[in-house]
Amino acid sequence: MILTYAGTSGEQTVRTIRPIRLLCKAGAWYVKAYCVNRQDFRIFELSRILSLVVSDETFPPMRFPEESDAGKAELSEIALRFSADAAYRVYDEFDASQVTVQEDNTLTVRAWLPEDLWLTGYLLSFGTQVEVIEPAYLKDTLAKQAYQIYQKNSGKT
Repeated sequence: MILTYAGTSGEQTVRTIRPIRLLCKAGAWYVKAYCVNRQDFRIFELSRILSLVVSDETFPPMRFPEESDAGKAELSEIALRFSADAAYRVYDEFDASQVTVQEDNTLTVRAWLPEDLWLTGYLLSFGTQVEVIEPAYLKDTLAKQAYQIYQKNSGKT
């Protein structure tokens, strides 16, 4: 397969890949593949594939290498409270064993999540439907990020 891919920083590259398997994670679809251009295994988010050409190339079956602990972001236990209106997303994106429905129909989620920029963006995507219970520093991080967004978009710097 030959694809045009939009990277995380917005650059577009043309890649030749050998797909291995599809993966759904946090509501998004990815393809695990061997990238001929990079001579390494990569994961491509399907929504970032701008164009795709299926080639006639054949290749022997491959296994995607198991992730080592060295390449993983550090995980922390995060406790979140979601409004009842967010239930559809909560059940789409978290395992039911991580969700507790409260008497007021809010949902409490306890999950091990990566402590990185993805987490802040992910939580902000819930808008006012999420509240961080713990850790306390994450509440501050999220509030600061939301305030910076407010300042940038309100013209108040």
